[in-house]
Amino acid sequence: MGQEQKNYIVRAERSEEFRDTVTYPWNPDSVVAGTKLSVLAGLQRLRVSVVRVPPGGAATAYHSQLSEEEWWYVLSGKGVIEIDDQEDFLSPGDFVGIGVAEAAHQLRNPFREPLICLHGGEYTDVSVSDYPRLGKRMFRYGETMEIYDTSDVEEIGPADLDEVVRTSWRRSLRRS
Repeated sequence: MGQEQKNYIVRAERSEEFRDTVTYPWNPDSVVAGTKLSVLAGLQRLRVSVVRVPPGGAATAYHSQLSEEEWWYVLSGKGVIEIDDQEDFLSPGDFVGIGVAEAAHQLRNPFREPLICLHGGEYTDVSVSDYPRLGKRMFRYGETMEIYDTSDVEEIGPADLDEVVRTSWRRSLRRS
C-alpha cells in the first residue's frame, strides 16, 4: 500500500476549470462558478478559490461574517463592492479585505464581461453570517446549516452578570 501523493501545486489548467458552482438561496443573481484552490492543495485552515461572477451577477447576498475574515483580489474584469451601503468600483489588482464582524458587504458584476477574482477567508468549525436586508442569520456547524429569522428580534443590553449569579446560579445551587 502506497501513500497518497500530496498535491502542493495546483496548475493553471486545473484552477481554470470552474467546476465548483455556488448559489445562494436568497439571491437568484448569485450563481458563481469557481475552483477551490485550497481544497485541491490540501489546505485545511485557509479558504482560497478562484471565482467567476457572470455579467449581471452577484457573488453573494448582502451579508456580514461574524466569525470569519473574508477577502477578494480582482484578476480580470470589473465589479462593484458594496460595504456598509457604500459602493466602490473594482478593477484588476484591487484587493478587498473584511475583518470579523466589521461590515456588511456584497460583490456584484453589473458589467458585460465576467469578473474573475481570487476569494478567500478562513475555514472555521462554526460560521455565523448575518443577512441584514433579509432579516436572517445563518449558523453553519461543519456541513450542517441552520437559518433563523431575525427580522423581529429586539436588541437588549448586555446581561447584568451580578443579577444572573444572584438569581439563577444561586437558585440552582440550592436545588442540589
